[in-house]
Amino acid sequence: MLAVSLLGVLLIPHTVVVAETSWYGSIRTGIESDDSNDTGVADFASRWGIQGSSEVSEGLTAVYRYERSIDSSDASEPDGRLSYVGLSGGFGTVTVGKVWGAAYNHFGGIVDQALWFGSTGETGDRFADAVSYSVSVGNVSLQADTIMDQSEDKTVDAFNFGATLGGLMETGSVAIAHRKHPDGPPADEEFGSTGATKISSSFVAGNYGIGDMTVFLGYSQDSMKDTGCDDTTIDYDDGCVVKSKTKTTYAGVHGGVGDTGVNYVFTMRNEKMNADGFVDTSDNDPDTPADSTTDSSKKNPWTLGLSRGLGGGATVNFEHGEPDSDDGSSTAIWLQVDF
Repeated sequence: MLAVSLLGVLLIPHTVVVAETSWYGSIRTGIESDDSNDTGVADFASRWGIQGSSEVSEGLTAVYRYERSIDSSDASEPDGRLSYVGLSGGFGTVTVGKVWGAAYNHFGGIVDQALWFGSTGETGDRFADAVSYSVSVGNVSLQADTIMDQSEDKTVDAFNFGATLGGLMETGSVAIAHRKHPDGPPADEEFGSTGATKISSSFVAGNYGIGDMTVFLGYSQDSMKDTGCDDTTIDYDDGCVVKSKTKTTYAGVHGGVGDTGVNYVFTMRNEKMNADGFVDTSDNDPDTPADSTTDSSKKNPWTLGLSRGLGGGATVNFEHGEPDSDDGSSTAIWLQVDF
């Protein structure tokens, strides 16, 4: 699709009809106290960027966007968030660069309502080295991404897909998504990983609006296999994971409180993980095979958030909960100014 679109550009006059460019940003700084009782000034995903479009012919528009992170606590710029160019027309939109992923845009768009302590499992968020295609037809929107890192041996390193059907019972929608991708974090801190991992993740979610309130429900399943893990190749103390499966259920509600200008969100997850692998109990004796082991864990993280717009692009936000584990709670309050 990208090649066909670029070929089309070569066959049309190179006169720009309309060009639009805008700068934007969001500074988000506040105080955070984590489950270790460490309290201090923190940044809450501040960013700045530039985006725009340029009409290259009737029905065909060039689009672009560049966005960087800002650590507002010390004025540094840790990394780039987005950077892509593309073409948009009746066929949809094709972009190349670092983009928001298909799984996050669709599944995450429903279940990731918490501003800071939210999670969408293995959807990922933004992906570099991506060729992405998106299109909307009626109430159906689709996106597909291929990740093509030139430094890797394979042409396609990962694939993301997402689709959303809106307008169900007027205010409802349902989304599905799927990812196939290599590499990933160990399934549990008790195990190590050789890095030869393959992960397959599937997602489904739905929401429904009732007045000023929206309720949502989601489910994801992540399956991981490590082809480099067996009882004779372990050369480290903790061992490795052969395969694991994580099942997560998402539920929550978000909306506004009458005419007060206050918005709320409550999210909760139920995460269950099972992993099979090997643990080296021989003090790294190469002649002694490792012992097989099975591990499982359960988590029930939750988040309660409140926000209120102050006018002039300013919003004050508050979140509290147990976002990652049952070890303790975390609290954050910050001021956000958008421009």
